[in-house]
Amino acid sequence: MVQTGEMYILETQHKQVPWRWVIALQVMKMAWLFGFFASGTMTFTMRKFIESPMIINSVSSLDVLFNMLVAAPCLYVSDRIWTRWGRRRPFVLTAWVVMMGCMLLLPLVRHAVPVGIIVVVWLIFWDVNSVFDMLFFEIVPPQQRARASAIGQWLLNLVVMLQTVILTGRFDDVVHYAGFTLRGEQLIYWFVAACVMVCFVYVVLFVRERKPLAPPPPSHGRGFIGVVANVFAERTLWPVYFLAFSTVLMQVGLGAIDPLLMTEQWGYSKQDMGTNVFVGGTINMFVVIPLVGWIAERLKLLQMFTIGVVGVLFFLITYYVFVQYILPDQRPNIAQIIIFGQCMAMIGTFSGIAQQPLMFEYIPRSQMGTAQAGLNFVRSITRLLTLNGIGIWVTWYSKLFRPAGRYDYFSGYLFLILLNAVGCMLLMYFARQVKRGVIKPLGVMEFKPVEETSGGAAGGEG
Repeated sequence: MVQTGEMYILETQHKQVPWRWVIALQVMKMAWLFGFFASGTMTFTMRKFIESPMIINSVSSLDVLFNMLVAAPCLYVSDRIWTRWGRRRPFVLTAWVVMMGCMLLLPLVRHAVPVGIIVVVWLIFWDVNSVFDMLFFEIVPPQQRARASAIGQWLLNLVVMLQTVILTGRFDDVVHYAGFTLRGEQLIYWFVAACVMVCFVYVVLFVRERKPLAPPPPSHGRGFIGVVANVFAERTLWPVYFLAFSTVLMQVGLGAIDPLLMTEQWGYSKQDMGTNVFVGGTINMFVVIPLVGWIAERLKLLQMFTIGVVGVLFFLITYYVFVQYILPDQRPNIAQIIIFGQCMAMIGTFSGIAQQPLMFEYIPRSQMGTAQAGLNFVRSITRLLTLNGIGIWVTWYSKLFRPAGRYDYFSGYLFLILLNAVGCMLLMYFARQVKRGVIKPLGVMEFKPVEETSGGAAGGEG
């Protein structure tokens, strides 16, 4: 347990930490995640000044590019520096200051160009902020990460429900109070700014990094090309990238095809879609996530992850067969959609909770940022290819088997089944290599908490 006398300070490199630390970190994570949902609201703000959907979509999709050009270098560098503020905190605090400024200014500007500039700056520093996850995993030790992930999943469901029910619908509201007029758009962005400000103050006052005991990993070359070369030159990280690739294959989803399936092919309203999300989120919060979190401490992470991915593949196949071959009109009702969706969400929660802690079991502590940079590359490129792939699949499948001008969006489930099957086979290979000892959990084996070092809790403060 933590031996430091300053129990209110959250520190890195401890063998075990109080659960209030974990909850505080997850609450901070959810607070700035409101900013992620604010990114969706930015579409409506840009639409007021920009007519072209292509321009709006192009600006919004820059995040995929910045994920590789901005987040990856920041993560990589955060493994190789040390300052009086630590190595992760400078990135996080800088990002939050700029994000606060963007949220305060965005609802006040009245022209397309400054709106576009602010949105782009927000997206850039949102990706700088990705270093926060490394700070989180340096504070939370390996044996506590599974339950910490379950706590995060529960809070994420709460944030999604609050966003869906409360924030999004307030964009066009107008409030008059004491001679002032406030628009819903302003309140949404300023609420996000306030959340980020609270996180900033908390990290400045109550979070401390200790200087790593292990030396930083070597660097080969400079610039962006040097970052990419270094990220993939680390052979110890290749199994993690392999696991990430298989994971993306199994978590693609229908993407933009899903609402078209619900509304155009099956004829349901947007309110029906909201009901589906709300009911599923409520069940997840109060039944599924607490149950899976309890089970998480009784299974190994790789076992949990395998249960999740194999179970999702089973329910995908079952759902497709049920709709395509058992229902006479090939149109499930809302209750059936919720039941099957909840079954997939429930079994998928196993893999959702286990995924990130599992990957970090195989990442050496000195290379967390480097590994996350590589994961960003692998995930972004794979997701880009698979999401475009599902659109191509639906288009060509519909041309072959549907009347001209009509699309079979449900055929996308066949594409998902194929991807999940490939992902499961890759996962089985990974598990076999772990069992043989070829792939080792370096993140656990090489973890040296301060309680077991000669310096104890007194040395190396940042």
